Amino acid sequence: MGDYERVAIEDWNGIVSHLREFAAGGDISESGEGIEIAVGSATFSVTKDGRVSAGMPLHDFEDGGVEALYFDHDAEAIRVEGGDLSYEFRKP
Repeated sequence: MGDYERVAIEDWNGIVSHLREFAAGGDISESGEGIEIAVGSATFSVTKDGRVSAGMPLHDFEDGGVEALYFDHDAEAIRVEGGDLSYEFRKP
């Protein structure tokens, strides 16, 4: 999958670290359940049990149980993969 780095949801500290890097200059909100970042008008959140949601002005995305996220900081993108699902979140 190109230059993407796979980070398992089980590696919660790794997920948080990558999302903090991805959201540099944006807003970050953490709770006991998960983390949400806001970059411009877009949001991306993930919970410790693998629920992912994302929102941008023209679309929303939600999935109930991913095992990993894939980060490509150079391309400013996060991929969500699983089963028939493939979603890419890019900074606006």
